[in-house]
Amino acid sequence: MATTTTTTTTTTLQTPSVVSAEHPPVVEGTRKIEARRFVVPGTMILALVVVGIATGSNVPTWLDAHVRPWIDHVWSWVQIHNTSAPIFTDFLTPVGNFIGYRVDDLVSFFTILRWPGVLVLTACISWRTGGVKAVAVSVPALVGIGILGWWDLTLITISLMIVGVVLAMLIGIPLGIWTGRSDRAQQILRPILDTAQVLPTYVYLLPLVVAFGIGNSAAVVATVIYAVPPAVRLTSLGLRSVPVVSTEVGLSFGSTRGQLLSKVQLPFARRTILLGLNQVIMMAFGIVVIASLVGTGDVGNQVLQALQKNNVGLAFSAGLAIVLAAITLDRASTGERTTSRNPNAATKWSLAHPREVFAIGVAAVVIVAVVCKGAGVHSFPKSWTVDIQESVTKGSRWVTDHVRHGVPLVGGTESASDFLVRDILRPVETFLTWLPWWSIVATFGAIGWASGGTRLAVLCVICMLGLGALRDWDLAMITMTQVLIAVIISVALAIPIGIWCGRSPRVERIMRPILDTAQVMPQFVYLIPVLFLVNPGQVGGVIASVIYAIPPGIRLTSHGLREVPIAPREAATSFGATPRQELFKVQLPLAFRSIMLGINQVILMVLATVIIAALVGAGGLGLEAVYGLTKKQVGQGVAGGLSIVLLAVVLDRITQAWGSRPAREQQ
Repeated sequence: MATTTTTTTTTTLQTPSVVSAEHPPVVEGTRKIEARRFVVPGTMILALVVVGIATGSNVPTWLDAHVRPWIDHVWSWVQIHNTSAPIFTDFLTPVGNFIGYRVDDLVSFFTILRWPGVLVLTACISWRTGGVKAVAVSVPALVGIGILGWWDLTLITISLMIVGVVLAMLIGIPLGIWTGRSDRAQQILRPILDTAQVLPTYVYLLPLVVAFGIGNSAAVVATVIYAVPPAVRLTSLGLRSVPVVSTEVGLSFGSTRGQLLSKVQLPFARRTILLGLNQVIMMAFGIVVIASLVGTGDVGNQVLQALQKNNVGLAFSAGLAIVLAAITLDRASTGERTTSRNPNAATKWSLAHPREVFAIGVAAVVIVAVVCKGAGVHSFPKSWTVDIQESVTKGSRWVTDHVRHGVPLVGGTESASDFLVRDILRPVETFLTWLPWWSIVATFGAIGWASGGTRLAVLCVICMLGLGALRDWDLAMITMTQVLIAVIISVALAIPIGIWCGRSPRVERIMRPILDTAQVMPQFVYLIPVLFLVNPGQVGGVIASVIYAIPPGIRLTSHGLREVPIAPREAATSFGATPRQELFKVQLPLAFRSIMLGINQVILMVLATVIIAALVGAGGLGLEAVYGLTKKQVGQGVAGGLSIVLLAVVLDRITQAWGSRPAREQQ
């Protein structure tokens, strides 16, 4: 027995040495596999360098894909057959008529209710969705529209936006569910969503006019195209963020895929989906001025006319009405559910008695409408309106005199603008345009490989080569300079502010109306005050891009921190972690995917607003896109728009790969 024991002990002691002796072949095999990963991207990048050196520093002429003449040929065919081809007569025309009729129905409905009835209806919906606090925000915002003198025209805008938002959510939520439950579906839809979100509206607005005619239908379709992507992305994010434990519990109880979706995944993802609704509303209102180019006749058209006449007061007043309309629709549709986990007492009662609440609301609206009709009340009282246009105009002049030029020996915003152009934008632009085209293509290929492997490297190379094939390389480098600077500034501001909002409910409540204003105020409106502060050119476009791109970055960073489960936070606290350690060791790592989605949205928003920079003298790809509508040079405009999309795809895939890396490492 003793001998047996000794033998066993000896065997046990020798086992580690045997195992350790077997390790080197495994490590060596792993290194060989890792080395093979360098073969494809390394060969590809080396081939690019060789071809580039052989062809020179400029993009070779044989790379031209001749997209512009082909687009012009297709455009000529569309103009000739838009009244006879079946695609128009059997599909596009009926769809356009349906959308136009729905907008007209909503305008007629609001007219029948009169302005007091609209206020009561807004109060009932807001109270049902968000309680007293939602009513306290939405109703005064709606009254403010009337006080500014834009009641009737803003109702047209609200009608357009309601139809557009409903259609965007009806399309976006099912697609988001599909992409949230299928990786292949996400890969298929991602380039389509990127194209829809960053393709300048100027590019597809002219084809929409040909397809649907001048009026509300083309404006609504443009709004839907622009607003669907955030609905899809955030619905998908919500489903993919559902805890695995909850999904496994549902499966263990025998739930089908449909039951798992309706009973587990969608309830858990409700807050994220509501955030998607919020983003859809914000983006829909953000496009209202551009959509007015097709003859909607709403308040956005007033903003456009004011900008054409350089009337700052009128543009600001009408733009403020658009902001108040967006706040009203946002609070009435999402209410406190986007900011609080504990609804107030009014909301609890309304959720417990939905039929009673609905009946009381309908009765109140009908009674008010009937009383107003009998009393002869129609439009908002003109005696209540306040004209702020002259005050705004005087304020802008004072800003120009005292802020732009500044005090002697100290300087003002004009000197800061000159510094940004002279010492940052111009050097970066000069460097990018000086580099040989093949070196930039190879660099992005290497970044793509380091971020997501061979497939991403190939995609980045193809997209960058596409810029050369579209003959927009130099313009793309100018746009890339503006995008890089704007993204760096936006991310540097958005993440700290988002962390602050995510850790302080009071800060979030203060920041929310500011973010709403920044995101829904038409870029054309706040571009005029910007031009009073800085010189026309790239700086104005960068500032406009930053203002428009910051809100989604702040919202998604704050949302990610608030969605961190309480259990790991309590565990960190129980082990003596300080608030700073809890933030950096627990909250930020668990919220990393949401934060990266926020950075991704910042990049896409910046690219979507590069056209604004072109309108104030910054040039780049945005100017190419503008020509598509203003000069009717459709081939040139589409080529510029596609170039912007290719840039967006490269930056989007790289940042998405960074965001998904922790998930892959955990698996």
